[in-house]
Amino acid sequence: MSKLRIYVSGIDRIADSASKILAENFVLEYVSLNSNDALKNALNTCDIFWFRLNHKLTRDILEEVNCKYILCAVTGLDHIDVKACEDFGITIVSLKNETEFLKEVRATAEHTFGLLLSLIRRTKLAFNHVESGEWDRSLFRGTELYKKKIGILGLGRLGEIVAKYADAFGMEVYYFDIMEKKTNDNFIRCNSIKDLCSKIDILSIHLPYNDDTHFIINREVLDCLNNKVYIVNTSRGGLVNEGDLLEKLNKKEIAGYATDVLFGEPDTKNHLLTLYAASNENVIITPHIGGYTYESVDKTELFIAKKLVNIIHE
Repeated sequence: MSKLRIYVSGIDRIADSASKILAENFVLEYVSLNSNDALKNALNTCDIFWFRLNHKLTRDILEEVNCKYILCAVTGLDHIDVKACEDFGITIVSLKNETEFLKEVRATAEHTFGLLLSLIRRTKLAFNHVESGEWDRSLFRGTELYKKKIGILGLGRLGEIVAKYADAFGMEVYYFDIMEKKTNDNFIRCNSIKDLCSKIDILSIHLPYNDDTHFIINREVLDCLNNKVYIVNTSRGGLVNEGDLLEKLNKKEIAGYATDVLFGEPDTKNHLLTLYAASNENVIITPHIGGYTYESVDKTELFIAKKLVNIIHE
């Protein structure tokens, strides 16, 4: 029996530990796909397709393809039409709901604080200032985290890790989650998103993205924040109505926004927030790198490779 063929797109090289497993069980090939036609053709040619966030797999692309397994080492699947995969008999192999394993993957929680500290300490401009030959510390007085009130929106795996990191900084931790949670007795549960927003200095967003959470941070919610609040988003861009957010920023009704995600990414060249960030210091944006560390990539790719082999050999 011939081996199944895996195409890998948007990844220079799968981690060595995962590659070894894949090479023993499948024919592994790296491909470069620069159009939807090329993507459709690839899905017709391979049995298994592995990618990260570089494609959007819509129903029309997935319809009548040969590929039977979609692999993606992430938790959020908003870039894949999950219902279409179900309809067409395509199995998605991802990190979604892999709660125990994901407790050891903390890169995004760490990046949340990297973004937050960069925003409140004004390091974006400070870096440029020194690199241009200047040294005027009076221009860069920042803000401390100690004793600030942080609101964690979504106390799932990442939200709880961020809450614990915040506690270590000496912050007061407030949270809202639709589920009752057993957590640190020092963390204060709020009754709603609006209740949370009315109490805090910093809002950190840790929700899954779906139809129910689309634009959940909108004008109505933003109105509950005071004008000194900072917002950090390392979840998904579609959670925030970026038009409403930009309006608040322009009116100076929000202190700043740090995000690793944008709605519509990766097509963001003329995105309203990137244009704003280019000429304003109170918005900083990174290109969805929260979980992109050597350690997290190695762990997650090995997990996905093992999970695929187990599914196929069941």
